[in-house]
Amino acid sequence: MHEFLKKLGPVINKIDFRRAETKDLDRCTEIRGLTRDNPIDRATLIAIGVTEEAWAIELQNDNYIGVVAEDSGEIIGYCFGDMQTGEILVLALLPKYEGVGLGSQLLSKVVEKLFSAGHSELWLAASPNPQIRAHGFYRHMGWQPTNIFDDNGDEILKFRQI
Repeated sequence: MHEFLKKLGPVINKIDFRRAETKDLDRCTEIRGLTRDNPIDRATLIAIGVTEEAWAIELQNDNYIGVVAEDSGEIIGYCFGDMQTGEILVLALLPKYEGVGLGSQLLSKVVEKLFSAGHSELWLAASPNPQIRAHGFYRHMGWQPTNIFDDNGDEILKFRQI
């Protein structure tokens, strides 16, 4: 048994990773509203144009790539990237699964797919607030701050292939 599974306790059976499919989008939207630091509920996502229908088209056209993590067949986290721009669009994990390396694995799998698609540099937008877990997480994973901020006040971080 992997060390991270031991940390999660006896209720966790086996974590599997697989490519995201359109049928997963409803659960992914639900999880996004349940995250600890930056939850965004379904209504807010729809209001900003992030709909399951729009994402389904992007997945079907291979414009977006996603990886989901499952515990006994139930999706517990996911990561999506944009194959055209090299952006990490979202990484979300249920709080009970935090701190054991699953987020790192999800991110690494999508990063690998984006690099395999020909990108040499990737980017994402994350809170510049050091109190938010993502701030330290991405930096720990090697993402570099740019001192450039988007319209939401999030900082653009870059990651280059070594």
